[in-house]
Amino acid sequence: MRFLAFPERTEETTREIQWEQRSLVPLSAAALVAANVRERLQGALGAVEVRLFAPRIPDDDGWAALRAGARIDGVRGPLGAAAFVTRPEELRSLVGLAFGVAIPNGRALSVVETQVFERFLRLIAPALAPLCGGGNAAPEPMGERRFSSYFELLVEGGACGRLGIALESEPQPSAPHAAPIERIAHLELALHARAECAQMRAGEIAAWALGTLVPLRRREITLVADGEALARGELGVRNNHYAVAIERGATTSND
Repeated sequence: MRFLAFPERTEETTREIQWEQRSLVPLSAAALVAANVRERLQGALGAVEVRLFAPRIPDDDGWAALRAGARIDGVRGPLGAAAFVTRPEELRSLVGLAFGVAIPNGRALSVVETQVFERFLRLIAPALAPLCGGGNAAPEPMGERRFSSYFELLVEGGACGRLGIALESEPQPSAPHAAPIERIAHLELALHARAECAQMRAGEIAAWALGTLVPLRRREITLVADGEALARGELGVRNNHYAVAIERGATTSND
């Protein structure tokens, strides 16, 4: 999401306000992921510490650099997809943690080393649950998927390695706290009825005139205020007035 913000301090005494992209991923959710990853890795590797870098939204060039030669393995859940992003140098560092040795730069992982890393992925995949609403499934390749937010975990324990985490979509901002109904009960709202009309030929519509009867596709009517659907019901007549018998509020509709 775009926010108005001041640039970082410079020698200039005047700073111009500007738009910048900021991630809506709660820092508390990212910290929970970091804590879960640390706990799971400690069970497998012993003494391991994990440091968290704040979530951000990389631009196109940033994503291109992050994806270059990287493995992207993730899980899907009700809130979207979340994935681990591991570049070649980070793969060697993380696998080196398991074997207690530094894997030389430029050397590809062996079959056994690759299997060890994939076991790590399966081990820590449930840690992504706070971000995607799931995470019990085995991670799957997601190299072709587009992502929005990104943050990194620095894994330390004899050696260091960075583990990137990407989110497919930004969390939706929460709505402001609603006012108690008692405070707004006296406000007047202009209600409108919205009906679904039957299909008609263009020529028939062009021939409409005052008094023309327009057939409805069904008798269900939606009551709308300020563009928001409030309730649904059936059209009828009561005391010589058109009326709507409310069947359900819009918030309880299964439509």
